[in-house]
Amino acid sequence: MTGLASKGKVGLYFGSFNPIHMGHLVIANHMVHRAGLDQVWMVVTPSSPFKLEDEVILEHHRLQMVKLAVVENTVIFASDVEFKLDRPNFTSDTLKHLRDKYPNIDFSVILGEDNYENLHKWKNYEDILSNHRLLVYPRRKSKMYTSQDQIKENSNLENANPGAVVLFTEAPMIAISSTYIRDAILQKQDIQYLLTDPVISYIGNNHLYELV
Repeated sequence: MTGLASKGKVGLYFGSFNPIHMGHLVIANHMVHRAGLDQVWMVVTPSSPFKLEDEVILEHHRLQMVKLAVVENTVIFASDVEFKLDRPNFTSDTLKHLRDKYPNIDFSVILGEDNYENLHKWKNYEDILSNHRLLVYPRRKSKMYTSQDQIKENSNLENANPGAVVLFTEAPMIAISSTYIRDAILQKQDIQYLLTDPVISYIGNNHLYELV
């Protein structure tokens, strides 16, 4: 992970990235340039408490695809920090670990609107809200927030945590998903332009997501 910041403002974009696609990259790039960040770290989650183990391929493949997807980017990086932590991986535990390891970095959490609406179900979510700015991007078919009043009307999280800082951003959305891509590969359909070329090559060379 050469090039990672040791100070400044970093956005953490957690995900299984199974596989990482152009939609993920558009969100990460948008946050760097529109949310006042110095870097975005794409945190590959090996074991999510919200996903079944058989839904994802081995973490080293997913990490390598993220590395390939951002290899030429100077502000977006792959992170394997959760590989070294207890599983299943809880975001609050990872954030505490990172705060301790990088005391000079101001970490924000990048997440989709659907995850934000379910944040109250996360382990120690109050700790996340108290210590980190949340950068929320809209999901497909979701309503767009245009004012702070609308944000408040649709969530009680900030009211219950008055110190919380939540920024809703109108990030450009690409209507694709990792599930769609996996299904397309299984059905031998064209996935060009949905993923970066190095990621497409890696998937093909390693026969990922194919019927076995």
